Amino acid sequence: MEFDRFFKFSQLLLNDQFVLSYSGYVSEDILHAVGETLRERLEGHAKSSTQIRNVFSIFVELMQNIIRYGVDGPQPGPTDAEKPSFGIVMVADDGDHMNVLAGNFVSADEAKDLTERVNTLQACSSDELRALYRDKLRAPSEAQSKGASLGLIEIARRSSVPIECSSEDAGNGHYFFMIKASV
Repeated sequence: MEFDRFFKFSQLLLNDQFVLSYSGYVSEDILHAVGETLRERLEGHAKSSTQIRNVFSIFVELMQNIIRYGVDGPQPGPTDAEKPSFGIVMVADDGDHMNVLAGNFVSADEAKDLTERVNTLQACSSDELRALYRDKLRAPSEAQSKGASLGLIEIARRSSVPIECSSEDAGNGHYFFMIKASV
């Protein structure tokens, strides 16, 4: 990266009041380490303990989604069998909300499925999200799921405004899927 681009990126981070930014390969160990840093940073930024809990829970869900569902990133990574997925997670304070943003590479089908799921959740009231969450708890796990498929619902429940998403074609059959939750 050229110094001028690096400087511009640093200015964006400062101007948008970023509390935390992580980009790279994600594993459970990295989730734990970055999570501890986030907890410390939130103490100086969050408005309440409830906001801290919600931001932290959303952060964990998004990092776990990267770990479980992400595909290899754009750069050569570890070559062992436990190759982590590549992603980026940011937490920013815009004055009104704490925004948690995450992005990672997924297949074209997954990008379409995730966008449809987020769009469905955007239209739900808090009561509908609560009912959907309970229904998912009782239902058998989805075949392709590596969890209980509750993560996006939990993120939507904890967000104070509807969650948003977008995806960009990254080539080679992959899309970069991005999601934003605000607390």
